[in-house]
Amino acid sequence: MTSARRTVVIALLCLCSNRAVAQPVSSADTLAIADLGWRLLTLRGERRTLDAFRGRVLVVNSWATWCEPCVAELRTLASLRAAIPDSGLVFALVAAQRREPVAAFVHRRAVTLPVYLAAAPAPESYRLDAVPTTWVIDRRGRIVLRHRGAANWDTPAIRAQLQALLDESPGA
Repeated sequence: MTSARRTVVIALLCLCSNRAVAQPVSSADTLAIADLGWRLLTLRGERRTLDAFRGRVLVVNSWATWCEPCVAELRTLASLRAAIPDSGLVFALVAAQRREPVAAFVHRRAVTLPVYLAAAPAPESYRLDAVPTTWVIDRRGRIVLRHRGAANWDTPAIRAQLQALLDESPGA
C-alpha cells in the first residue's frame, strides 16, 4: 500500500464517527479486489451489479428503512454527494428489504442517492453483519474502508480524503 493510500485510509477511519467503530481492513484485504458481482435490483426491478461502477470511487452503504441510525446517516451521505459533484464518485445505497417499503420510504423522504435492493446476499468480501455498514472502494476496485455503524460522512476532512482517492489514476 502506498503511503498516500495509507494516509487516506487512516484519515477516513479516524474521521467517521466516535459513536461507531470503524474497522480497518488489513493490508492484504485492502489490496484484495472487491466483489463487484453483488447482484442488485433497481426500484424499477432492473438487474444490476456493482461492476457497472468499475473505475470509479464507490461508496456502498447497506441500510434499512426501519433502522434509525441508517436513516440519520442518509442525510450526511446526500450532503457528501452534493459537496463532491465529481462523476468519478458514485454511491449505491443497498437495502435488503422488499421493494414496497423501500420505494415508499424513498418517495416519502425524497432520497436522491441511487437506491438498490439486494437481489442476493452480500458477497463475503463485504462481511456484512450489521446495518448501517459502509464500504469505500477505490478506482482499482479495492476496499479501502469498511465502517460499521452510522457516521457523519459530510465533513471537510472526509471530502478531502475522498478527493485524494478521486485524484488517483485507476492504474496507480
